[in-house]
Amino acid sequence: MNNDFKVTLNGTALLIELGSSLNTTNAPTLQDELAKFMGEAIEKVVFDASELLSLSSSGLRVVYFAKQRLGNKPEIVFVNCAKEIYNTLKMIGLASSIKFLKVESKRVVRSKESLDEFAANNDVVCYSMKMGQDYD
Repeated sequence: MNNDFKVTLNGTALLIELGSSLNTTNAPTLQDELAKFMGEAIEKVVFDASELLSLSSSGLRVVYFAKQRLGNKPEIVFVNCAKEIYNTLKMIGLASSIKFLKVESKRVVRSKESLDEFAANNDVVCYSMKMGQDYD
């Protein structure tokens, strides 16, 4: 099973390097990994989202878990978050409690074929909008 993430403890900060997707396949494993740090003095949780293209409801639960259950409600930081991921976090109300940073991107340029394959094999989240409603 491909976890598609890497967790590193650096002092009181956890760095989570995410792969292309955080969904039902790997989110429970990441949450189990983060649970190992409960009770420790975690002050910051940094999600490196440079490669992240898909964030399902399972992935959102991991972000919420990190905010509510690790340390004393640590600062949550997303680095190089795609606009679509940011919009999802904003839409569900989590963006206001997350700090977003843009650093030199290591995002890999993907071909149209690989994006089509990705879309065909991953969760799709749809949102309805009222006519004339604009999105950020």
